[in-house]
Amino acid sequence: MNQKEEVRQELEEELQWVKYRQQMLDIMDKKLLKMMEMAEQAKQDNLDETYLKVLNDKINDLAAQVRALDEESRKAEDEKIL
Repeated sequence: MNQKEEVRQELEEELQWVKYRQQMLDIMDKKLLKMMEMAEQAKQDNLDETYLKVLNDKINDLAAQVRALDEESRKAEDEKIL
């Protein structure tokens, strides 16, 4: 494989990673918006303790999912992308 083909292949791989990362960021964005909706709902004064605990558990679960998606969709340091 000559240098031009190697560069082309590297750029193609980079493009595929960028597309994958964008998909993961879109999913994370939806989860963050859902968390924000739940937090706004939790601010209401008329919610009982049990329902607030349920909302808090759901928010914590979504936060863990976002962190996992973020870490999973990043490339390792040795692959030059974080």
